[in-house]
Amino acid sequence: MVKRFFYTLFILATAVSAQAQSNKIVYDFGDKEASFSPNPGASSTTFLPKSNSAKSLRARVRTSSDGTGEFNLVKKGADFIKGVGLEIIAGSSTSKFSLYNTGSFSVAKTSFNVQFDDSAAGQWVFANGVSQNSDDLFQGNSGIRETSNEVFAGLRWNLSPANEMNFYTRNGLKWANVKSFQFLKNTAYLIEIYSNNSAEERKYSKDGDYSLKPGIYHVWVNGKKISVDFVSGGLEVGKALNALLVYGVKVKGIEETAKAWVDNIEISEGL
Repeated sequence: MVKRFFYTLFILATAVSAQAQSNKIVYDFGDKEASFSPNPGASSTTFLPKSNSAKSLRARVRTSSDGTGEFNLVKKGADFIKGVGLEIIAGSSTSKFSLYNTGSFSVAKTSFNVQFDDSAAGQWVFANGVSQNSDDLFQGNSGIRETSNEVFAGLRWNLSPANEMNFYTRNGLKWANVKSFQFLKNTAYLIEIYSNNSAEERKYSKDGDYSLKPGIYHVWVNGKKISVDFVSGGLEVGKALNALLVYGVKVKGIEETAKAWVDNIEISEGL
């Protein structure tokens, strides 16, 4: 009887552990260097390695239609790179990396490392949200438009000759400037995004207790919370998140191309 009791406890613990693991996706870029730079532009769902924690997940890259932009799996560029990281070279339109079929979580924590080079012009964008078909923001070729209502959290960095970058978040279907936190070029960042698109308020603990109302997300940068409750980028409350992207755009007519490095992506259900 005692043996059976402890055996039952073991089975339950194993099941809980497996469930917890199944609700967390870890995506890195493996350890093999490679390049994707077709001319004219093209997209691929086979260039990047598959995920070991989510068989259904798809990783996609897309270069500009004029052949500008490039993706490289590299061992150098940022100190946070483990094995290889993804180097994105901005194109004249979107040079886009996206993950979709990442799970279906209306409440989620997303984290990743990113670093931007010292380019004087260009733009970088991160977003998470809902992907439903091959023509949407995450599976298609376009960047975020004013009508892109599949976005929940949206972050944007505009480059200029200054070392500081102009930082914006998606607020409804518009971009709003954020002045309470300053991002710098050539600086490694760990960005953590706590997203609540459920119909109920949710709480989480991280150096204190925090609440997220429906349709709200918090952004933490290198362990510090940006002191704003950010509003959904247009996604209807209640819809579950299943995709993310990072893309860069260079300024037309300028030869200089901006670079960014990304690695160590994690997506967890709940907070």
